[in-house]
Amino acid sequence: MSATLNEVYAQLPSPPLSPKNNLYIDECLYEQFIYSNEELKQIESILSSPVQSPIECPIQLSKEDILRNKYISMIEEGVEVNGELTPYLYVIKKLHSIGNNVINKKTKDAVPLRVYETGTDKYQEFWVHPMFLSLQSFQFFKLFEEIKENNEEGIIEIEIPSLKSFAIVLYYLYTGDKSKLFEIAKIDESLCKGIMENIECLEINMASF
Repeated sequence: MSATLNEVYAQLPSPPLSPKNNLYIDECLYEQFIYSNEELKQIESILSSPVQSPIECPIQLSKEDILRNKYISMIEEGVEVNGELTPYLYVIKKLHSIGNNVINKKTKDAVPLRVYETGTDKYQEFWVHPMFLSLQSFQFFKLFEEIKENNEEGIIEIEIPSLKSFAIVLYYLYTGDKSKLFEIAKIDESLCKGIMENIECLEINMASF
């Protein structure tokens, strides 16, 4: 004869007794929350006070970060020409269309640039136009912004990895002729290396063209 469900349960061992019964536990918990009148006033004061928002620590941007953000904004939003924003690529194409006529020429807008090779006393001088250089290279943008801020005059100086290939890079900045750039780079491996190092150093924006 099979046992009933109740009979099976009755044969199971009882769980071990807790060392403290529920009543004792409830009493202990109750004792933990007994406060004096003064403590209750303090709790009430805390609960009724407005929630304080966490202190926000403003991020301090470096001068270079500020200039970089300004440069990126110019590329994305446009170049200010005669008080109006003009699409960045449109301005660059217009500059490239006249670049051959003004490259390394002492025109009204040209300024003297002395270019040093890193780690040497070698240098070359060029006549350059700030708009051509600063719109296409962050390092030139930063350089001309600092010159404008400090009201500096005279010969502008900059240091680059390869003096030999700078004229080629300058040609690209004035004309946008990538094919000519690559053609010249194929002639000499050291020229190619110098071109790439200068482009990286000057942070020339080639991706947009």
